[in-house]
Amino acid sequence: MHVCFGKNCTPNGAENVFAAFQSAIREAGLEADVELLATSCRSRCELGPSVNVYPGPVTYGQITPERAREIVARHFVAGGSTVEELVVTDEDVARAKGLIG
Repeated sequence: MHVCFGKNCTPNGAENVFAAFQSAIREAGLEADVELLATSCRSRCELGPSVNVYPGPVTYGQITPERAREIVARHFVAGGSTVEELVVTDEDVARAKGLIG
């Protein structure tokens, strides 16, 4: 799992999101199964903090600490289902950047 620590995601709460993922992963007993990495910019600045979950990747955007805990609970613990309402699509990125209406 990659958490963006780019120039826009970091001031928008990436550190708190990373800490929430660390805690939720530890509480779920998944430290041996989930690798959590702070990464450079993922080019989704308008939708940050953003996260990529592999394999996939599944891209999640506008992540808060609460949403981080939800991703761990649903994507990793409860059978590996994608948290569809938090997924970022190419269309979401284009809309956020003002490229489409």
